[in-house]
Amino acid sequence: MNQRLFLFAIIGIYLIGGILHLVASPIMEVWDEPWHYPVVQYIATHQFALPVQDRAIDTPWRQQGNQPPLYYLISAALTAGIDTSDMTALRRMNPHAAVGYAQPDGNANLIVHRPDTPLQGTALAVYLLRVFSLLLGLGTIWITYQLAREVFPEHPWIAIGAAALNAFLPMFVLISASVSNDNLSNLLGNGLALILVRFVKRETAPPWHHYALLGVVTGAGLLSKLSIGFFIPVIALVLLILSLRLRDYRPLIIGGAISGGLTILIAGWWYLRNLQLYGDPTGLNVFLDIVGRRNPPATWDQLWTERFSFLRSYWGAYGSINILLPDMLYMFFDAIGLFSLLSALVFLINRAIKQTWTLTRWLAVAITLILPVLTMISLIRWTTETPGSQGRLVFIALSSLSLWMAVGLSWWLRFRPILLGYVSFYFAAIMLSAPFLIIAPAYAKPAQIPVTSPEAIFSDTFGLQAVRIITPNIRPGDHALIEIDWQMLRPTDRNWSLFVHLLTPDGVIIGQRDVYPGGGKLATADLTPGFAWINPLAILTPRTAFTPNTLSVNVGWYDLTTGERLTLPNGDEMYTIGTITLDPYDPDSTMPNPLNINFDHQIALVGYDLDRLSAAPGEALTLTLYWRGLRPITRDYVVFANIIEPQTLTKYADSNAMPVAWTRPTTTWTPDELIIDSHTLTVYPDALPGIYELEIGLYLPDPDFPRLQIVPEVGQTADNLIYLSRIRILPPRSTP
Repeated sequence: MNQRLFLFAIIGIYLIGGILHLVASPIMEVWDEPWHYPVVQYIATHQFALPVQDRAIDTPWRQQGNQPPLYYLISAALTAGIDTSDMTALRRMNPHAAVGYAQPDGNANLIVHRPDTPLQGTALAVYLLRVFSLLLGLGTIWITYQLAREVFPEHPWIAIGAAALNAFLPMFVLISASVSNDNLSNLLGNGLALILVRFVKRETAPPWHHYALLGVVTGAGLLSKLSIGFFIPVIALVLLILSLRLRDYRPLIIGGAISGGLTILIAGWWYLRNLQLYGDPTGLNVFLDIVGRRNPPATWDQLWTERFSFLRSYWGAYGSINILLPDMLYMFFDAIGLFSLLSALVFLINRAIKQTWTLTRWLAVAITLILPVLTMISLIRWTTETPGSQGRLVFIALSSLSLWMAVGLSWWLRFRPILLGYVSFYFAAIMLSAPFLIIAPAYAKPAQIPVTSPEAIFSDTFGLQAVRIITPNIRPGDHALIEIDWQMLRPTDRNWSLFVHLLTPDGVIIGQRDVYPGGGKLATADLTPGFAWINPLAILTPRTAFTPNTLSVNVGWYDLTTGERLTLPNGDEMYTIGTITLDPYDPDSTMPNPLNINFDHQIALVGYDLDRLSAAPGEALTLTLYWRGLRPITRDYVVFANIIEPQTLTKYADSNAMPVAWTRPTTTWTPDELIIDSHTLTVYPDALPGIYELEIGLYLPDPDFPRLQIVPEVGQTADNLIYLSRIRILPPRSTP
């Protein structure tokens, strides 16, 4: 069958899938779209001036105003004739959105959408730009096909397979159907790979317009994404190799002058602007100030724990990486990816041993291997500075990755497309079904339920109809799952937030959840009297929570802007809807509150105990820590324990001592030995009543007091301290 028909079929399926994603995802609901589009809107409404970033000013575009501007400038030109003055009214941010992780109770939506949004103004502009982005994605697929044909001209099924793996990749289609500068940088980054492969295959010096094309694409790439800057050394190396192979100075000197000059002409002005405005040609200093730096910077242990989020956001994670596919599907994706890339590595080793390829062929192959490696180095460097372990960020080398996946899936079958076809079908099936089965349900509004007589009423505004505690027994680290039936009693012009607390008998908040109603999809100002809905709630309990305990479940309503709370008829601000039992994590363990907190692969905190969870000023708590050495320890560490207010770092009690009252320095421990270490925390006389954190860690008694880093588990962030139970400081006891 004519392979062009297969290519046209791939393009058609991609476009159908892209349109489905475009329609299924409400506006500004794809990762970073709520911040990408305001950059476009600002440029379009300010005579194409770029925003000037100020870390002290909160803007609708946040850090995206520091991104290279080419995508935004083109997008502004496409939408400049549309009246987008309604953007602020439509862009109602969900302040409690679960950004970057999935929650059992939803709250995935970044925007609280109005009941009926007509296709005009901002909505029209966003959908128009999504179509533009979809076409950019189509260009990337074409580049993938052409790149595979250049590297494997004798195996046309590799080109078809690579194009299919690119076109049907769920995450690629999602990003391509959104307002994101990734789409232009993906096109240009992969386009550079194609241009460089064609350069190294040449037998004669390229004409000047080829150098011009290289310079234009490089300059446009640098004006689209900073990470493309990592490709510049490869460009210089390709020109040098071409000059050496042809024994002709022109590719390096003339080609370098033409391509380099055009690159500087196209992109240089933006980097000079950054230098003048921010003292940094990349503008990353202000970008990081706004988006937030990791503190401390990520270690290799930290980055390794983020491999799952990286892979999920490479294969397909929807919304703001908080709407996920079933775990089994990710397992299949991971298995396919691992097998195909390992198989491709075996193929390359096989070709090297057989020595059947020419130097020119190896140079072309090298380009498609080096660029993905440089992209990963760029991403690793970036994610050490700020959380960003997202697979979509390597899509600027997706053509090369798709090419080698196609090779790995077919070479050992003599390049027959049997397995490649099955895998492509799997990709396409997930991609085409996700809008119906994954995306649309995540944003569906809660349905109206029958109205019944409320058992509790908050300020004549909200009536609590019924409660279902789905998890009456939980363990530390579990979600407490609850459903509450609410009804709207009277209209309000304010958007109230619902909160739920899990309280110990001492009044210590063990777990808390704050949400907009209806899984974050409802704004109370939109609701009319008589509307009733089911509100799911999932309250995460810390893995270090003190057990056993009986937790009361309390709910209420508050205004996030002012802090004002609605009240019950008796004046109370919370209503107790039941209790949940917090059982020990391991009921068969003799260790109180068993843990496994790994400090730098040297020391593990395996449990802790407290004699009380509340104390008044002047009173003492006894904290017992259970340590275990993981290997011989060469330094003597000091244990610190503080009752602290994390935001202000104000301490209200502290203890600093080597283990077991200075009698068991860590250098005396033997591996696997259990060390029982008690600390007395006396609350300061001037301590303010409140609920605070109990933090512990280890440090060296050196001038800089360096702390031991904790090796994070999956889903955790690296730190040099751990919070145990919360502690309540009571008002001072009255003296007789």
